[in-house]
Amino acid sequence: MPLETDDEHLERVSNRLMGRGVYFEAADREEDRLAIEYGTVAPGDGVPHQQIGKVINAFRELLDEGWEPTTIEATVVNVDDDRRRGSWRMEESWLRALEAGELSEVEFSGRVLDTIEEPSES
Repeated sequence: MPLETDDEHLERVSNRLMGRGVYFEAADREEDRLAIEYGTVAPGDGVPHQQIGKVINAFRELLDEGWEPTTIEATVVNVDDDRRRGSWRMEESWLRALEAGELSEVEFSGRVLDTIEEPSES
């Protein structure tokens, strides 16, 4: 997918998520994945699980607008202090299987949640 199209899609996703406490900081598109970093205002430590769903659903809404599914690797930071809260991943094949009805929402969510990595406390 051309970078210009990526930029348009990322801007749409960013705008949709801004009111939900998710703020895109950076995006890096490679051939087989999209690495994103977003800030959160959610209280607490770790990756806010509900926001993962919001981010994925914002991308899923773009499927009808020409977005081609890709693997997404996300890093989550605090908006206030840039402290890293963790990361998660969604494989392209999982999203395609979900959209084809070969994977349930629960199975899909479980796979994504299993990828969460949070910094260990020192």
